[in-house]
Amino acid sequence: MICIIALIVFGILGIFSAKYRIIAKEAFNCVFKKITLQKCDTGLDTRLKSQITGSFMRWSPKIGRILYRYFEVFSWIFLILTLATLFFMGQGIYNFIAYGNCNGPNSNQFCIFDPLGTIKPANDSTSTGAICHVPGAGFNKTLTPPPIGDLTHEFYSGNPNATVVIVEFGCFSCYYTHQAEPTVQKVITHYGDRILYVYRDFPLTALHENALIAAEAAHCALDQNQYPAYRAYLFANQPKQYYDDLIAYAQELNMNMTAFKECLDTQKYKDVVKQNYQEGLDSGVTVTPTFFINNQTIVGAKSYTEFKRVIDKELGIHWWEFWK
Repeated sequence: MICIIALIVFGILGIFSAKYRIIAKEAFNCVFKKITLQKCDTGLDTRLKSQITGSFMRWSPKIGRILYRYFEVFSWIFLILTLATLFFMGQGIYNFIAYGNCNGPNSNQFCIFDPLGTIKPANDSTSTGAICHVPGAGFNKTLTPPPIGDLTHEFYSGNPNATVVIVEFGCFSCYYTHQAEPTVQKVITHYGDRILYVYRDFPLTALHENALIAAEAAHCALDQNQYPAYRAYLFANQPKQYYDDLIAYAQELNMNMTAFKECLDTQKYKDVVKQNYQEGLDSGVTVTPTFFINNQTIVGAKSYTEFKRVIDKELGIHWWEFWK
């Protein structure tokens, strides 16, 4: 049994040092011969037994003699413990990749791979991260995915028939919605037509005086197929979102200014924005950004890794593909 233990131990050490690979190769040869009912003639098992018991002899002759006498029994015990350790370590790594915690979904127990507890399960809606909060509203732990409905006046990207639907409730004036934007764009680029991404306005007017008109202006830009570029301007130039600023951004994008001004001045999309906001309230949203990924939720400006973990799970991507 000592050769099996040596194969495991020196096989791992051999990843980092060439000198251990020789011992690992010798251990493999010994294990292979024992499996095929041949005699191990490398002498590795005898050599290891002598070295190990010799070390204990120098420390305590009595313990050394007991170890030498029952060496095979101790080898079996140590092998079982080694295999159990590898099993639980592998299980912890899988859970960490799949759920963000060594102990499985929705667990808040200690995880050796995240000792500070900075990563929370992505579907844990109590993990708020960086957010803008509706004043006076408590944090809602129960969130309900909104209906998709008609996308005519909404910005969306990807495939309307995709099995994975991501709905973001955001505020163009919210710093943390801006902070989440690089991750959002990376998700859109990486997954393409495998997902449907929909942006819903949730202007926090109590915190940001220009949040409503900024959202309306984005819809006016959508009329001229300039939404992505205009959206980038709004985030990049926070908090400059006064009327003159919104007009200036449209001019810089060479929009039809007559149409844009008329759209903004007549508040053409004010009701659409308010409807989006109401849908957010109906879904339990009180902070921005809030993301619904099918029935899962991510609240706050989180990392791309957390988004990818949830999206890949919803797409049915196998665990060994999570690192891609």
